Amino acid sequence: MNLIFAQLSGFFKIIFLILVSYPVLGAFYWFVGAICFRFLFKYNLPAWIPLTKEIEPMVTIMIPAHNEEIVIEKTITYLMTKLNYHNYEVLVTDDGSTDQTAAILERLMKQYDNHRVLHIEKNKGKAHAFNIGVGFAKGKLILSNDADTVPEADALWKYVNYFLYSDSNNIAAVTANMDVKNRTKIIAKSQTVEFSSIVGIIKRTQQAVLGVIYAYSGANTMYRKKLY
Repeated sequence: MNLIFAQLSGFFKIIFLILVSYPVLGAFYWFVGAICFRFLFKYNLPAWIPLTKEIEPMVTIMIPAHNEEIVIEKTITYLMTKLNYHNYEVLVTDDGSTDQTAAILERLMKQYDNHRVLHIEKNKGKAHAFNIGVGFAKGKLILSNDADTVPEADALWKYVNYFLYSDSNNIAAVTANMDVKNRTKIIAKSQTVEFSSIVGIIKRTQQAVLGVIYAYSGANTMYRKKLY
């Protein structure tokens, strides 16, 4: 290592030092941030205020979906029956699916009054489907949600708490830590490490040290509609 370093020119020595030191310093930064969150910030979190039906703002749960026939019915059924929230709709944007996704969504739409579906003929990607859906959303708040993702039963009213009772004028989005339920496969286990360890620590560090979060997961994040 010393021989290689000695043979490098001044410019490449700087590049080499950056490449070597960045992960070390980065890991130290995230570690310190996680400690700050654990012992300082964690105990300053706002007290949750349960919402009555009368004051709940309208929320649109937005789901872009492409060929999701395996998971979409389970997700929709959960969202329609398990959430501790009243004033919401589930809007699915079918992004040119070629499997049975569209048929499943149409059947579920007849079953649930607050479930709507938009069909896009040609698949143009998740971002395009989401942006199209925003134009049809009825909610003042929009919760982006992947087709294979389900929030906790209390997630909506806890998200909304930040918009209603925190320093609301400065809050544009609220997210949460993700967890993987099915951990039997290697991919799922690697996602558990990613969400729980890496992404979780980054979010906690940003919140504790900077007071804000810069990394928001499209799988489950609530936004103000007026920002679009």
